Amino acid sequence: MSIVLVLVGLVYGGAVTVLHEDTVSPIDEVVYLDYAFKVWEQGVVHEGEKFGDDVAHVVACENVIPFGDLGQKCGSDKVHLAGMPNHGYTTGAGYTPVYFWSVRIIGDPIHAVTGLSEVTSWRISGLVWLAGTLLVLVPLLRRAGVSAVVTLTLGLLFIASPYSWWTYTYLSTDASVVLFGAAILLVAMEVVRGRRSAWWLLPLAALAPIFKITNLLVFGLVLLYLAIDAVARLRRRREGEGASAPTRSARTFWLPVIVAVVVAGAVQVAWMRVIPLLSVSDVVVDQGVATPLTATELVRLMLSGIGGPITHNPFAGFSSSPLPAQIVTPLSWLMIAAVIGAMMVLPWDSDHGPVVWATGVASLTALPALGIMMWGLTHSYFDLPARYGAGLIPAMLLVAGFMLRNRTAVAAALVYAGVLMVFGIGLAVHVGAAY
Repeated sequence: MSIVLVLVGLVYGGAVTVLHEDTVSPIDEVVYLDYAFKVWEQGVVHEGEKFGDDVAHVVACENVIPFGDLGQKCGSDKVHLAGMPNHGYTTGAGYTPVYFWSVRIIGDPIHAVTGLSEVTSWRISGLVWLAGTLLVLVPLLRRAGVSAVVTLTLGLLFIASPYSWWTYTYLSTDASVVLFGAAILLVAMEVVRGRRSAWWLLPLAALAPIFKITNLLVFGLVLLYLAIDAVARLRRRREGEGASAPTRSARTFWLPVIVAVVVAGAVQVAWMRVIPLLSVSDVVVDQGVATPLTATELVRLMLSGIGGPITHNPFAGFSSSPLPAQIVTPLSWLMIAAVIGAMMVLPWDSDHGPVVWATGVASLTALPALGIMMWGLTHSYFDLPARYGAGLIPAMLLVAGFMLRNRTAVAAALVYAGVLMVFGIGLAVHVGAAY
């Protein structure tokens, strides 16, 4: 099953990557390309640093969807800083170099062996992240009791989703998010089943925030899951239903969980303290997108938390056609119906209940919590895109696996995954030709 999905992901993702290779993604890829060009020479991108000649050349000759060349001239070795994002100052300083090391470690040999351009080869590194994600996602679903056919269906829907289209076929720091989301949840569920020690969460806690801060959201989900499971166990024990079950030692169970959460937070805080020390100027980038964090915005974040991450599709906002938005609407409905429906109709049991309710609560509260945390730490806020909640996609797919049992519904979902892939190929052709 894993191998089948990996092969489909590599073939589909590879085709999309090559077909749209003459364009630059609007999802911060300019920043990521600049970081990738610089990472071997200078280690990190510094706060207050300007974009380099290399990325300006790519922007000039390939164009950014849908903004064009941003005033750069193809063939020129001069950066027109006024035309670049933030007047030529990078916002890449917030990222550690670890993801960009992976881009070069994977992409540079591909460039050397295949002769593909540097940028295309670096983008293909995303397919390695996609393959790794599928290799963890499949065991997560299967060990939770999801059937092979449903696992295949959900895997294909994930591959065909807009999230995967944008994340794994362009440079994107989101490439690690679903992998860590699946791995952390899988370990947590194995801990609950008594198959692994909770200390396995510690290395994941140290690694996840190094790749992206939004990976921390998964630890909120895990804490909810473990807390709900603990309350359910305590209730069963008091009612005499779980009297024969072994008791959990706080030292062997909760101590490593708490240590893991603390380490995850500490890693991110430490990096935030390092960023100003590495700055090369006093310039603080104002992206011009700040907006008040209102009650209405918190409601918007809550409502977009379930269906929004996997269907995040910036092209829908740039296209005059309603099709890019309409074609992914059923995928959003499926996720919402699965998560909310599971909370409403699935009978409670010790295997499904805790993860279903933790997923539902986390999906609705993660993005608002992230917005509040952002405001509290920086005293500023911008409209968070739904993709920031992507670390919860594995949990939502898992819950969908519990709900997707009807053969007709599974067949319809398989057909729909095929339709999405055909559309994804068509979109890649259109983007590559039009921009």
